[in-house]
Amino acid sequence: MSQTHTTSTLVLGAGYAGLTCAALLAHEGHEVTLLESHETLGGCASFFRIGECTFDVGATTVSGVVDTQPAGRVFGHLGLQPEFIKQDPGMLIRMPEFDVVRYADQQQWTAEAERLFPGGRQAAFWQDLYAMERRVWSLVQGLTHFPPTSMSDVLRLVTPAAIAGIPLAPGLVRPMDVLMEKHGVHRNAAFRRFINEQLLISTQNTSDKAPYLTAAMGLTYPSETYYPVGGMYRPALQLMRHATARGATVKFRRRVSEITREAGGWKVTCSNAEVYHAKRVVSSIPIWNMARITQQQVRSYFERMASRFDHAWCAITVYLTLRGVPNLPSRYVQMHLDRDIPYVHSGSLFLTVSHPDDRYKAPEGVTTITVSTHALADDWRGLSAEEHDRRRDLVRTAMVEAIRRSMHEFEGMDIERVDVGTPYTWQRYTQRHDGFVGGIPHDVRRPLPLLPPNKTPFEGLNMIGDSVFPGQGMPAVMLGAWNTVARIFAS
Repeated sequence: MSQTHTTSTLVLGAGYAGLTCAALLAHEGHEVTLLESHETLGGCASFFRIGECTFDVGATTVSGVVDTQPAGRVFGHLGLQPEFIKQDPGMLIRMPEFDVVRYADQQQWTAEAERLFPGGRQAAFWQDLYAMERRVWSLVQGLTHFPPTSMSDVLRLVTPAAIAGIPLAPGLVRPMDVLMEKHGVHRNAAFRRFINEQLLISTQNTSDKAPYLTAAMGLTYPSETYYPVGGMYRPALQLMRHATARGATVKFRRRVSEITREAGGWKVTCSNAEVYHAKRVVSSIPIWNMARITQQQVRSYFERMASRFDHAWCAITVYLTLRGVPNLPSRYVQMHLDRDIPYVHSGSLFLTVSHPDDRYKAPEGVTTITVSTHALADDWRGLSAEEHDRRRDLVRTAMVEAIRRSMHEFEGMDIERVDVGTPYTWQRYTQRHDGFVGGIPHDVRRPLPLLPPNKTPFEGLNMIGDSVFPGQGMPAVMLGAWNTVARIFAS
């Protein structure tokens, strides 16, 4: 027999977007219920345990936690203090020719870039990027109703700060190539490879398509990169505990099967036959999935969004347990490949390496490593079980061999366990359409303001998460949640 529940606001998905939204609403005494289809929190930033070891499901970094940035603003507003370790260098990039040490300090990094990538005006190029980054972070603080969906939203944007940001607009429709050519740094082939692989992990696109404004954010973020002690899920756990301590209800294993409009609000049905009635729904379910679980005009809206933004990346992930503690300058390593790997559509692997003092992640003397790279859904869709396993094993072997060849710091250390996740794995565990992760690629052909907005045309239905504005990454989805909550309280 089905159970029926009523709540003021129903939040769908316990990733960083949903947890941020629920925590912010509950913080202000708002009645909120959060439903999560999986048995654990975190979404694409979740975790799993094998024995004494804990793995992030995706190889990710933490950024945006300074007070003037989205994650830092949320944590500060809620009075939370996640345990972060500043990474300086913010990242190690291992290229076939040399190592690139991505120092946090702007001047130190610029000197490194000039030394390794001669030609052109490197200093002026990076000065431009850092200046844009600072202006964008300053600008987004007040743009809670952007992109506008009504005349009242437009009027809210007529502020001195927003007007001052108008000169940044060309950076949303012109690619990073333009800025590279302006400073003459585009002729260095190694530098182009470096830039493109950095952009793939931050904007999900390359310099010929990534808008130079969002690309600037993606290329400068290693200056403020942090390691979350215990893994990506622990700050998320703090958000959930903050929400529940203030009255929010969080329920796991509640997969949403249908969302329908009804008088005065919304009806949400779960696969376990539970039914929820809410005045308002805030969904972090990706637009492609929303097109399957909504009805009539709402479905038509999401079908249009899904058809407009029909490309997103999938991921292949490998999880390693290393017997030993490698000496690395950063916990984040982008390793360029020295040869192609079948079914891998990137020129690099990204490694998140556990900190030697992080006992949440691994016992003393053991290191856990999450490795991620880009994949395409077409390579994994509709396969027989045998063919899927053949491709999975081929990729696993090739990725581990590539790591062994390039990561000399691992020499003499046994790899005791290797597990792998394919796009099919991601689809199975996250329910995301085709296993899409990482959000919609930033693209000059579909500028950032044209991403699906947080406010839909339907009263009481709001969208958050990586498939809507402002896009992918922990700071972006937390910003989207902040803006959505601001809209709710302003309505």
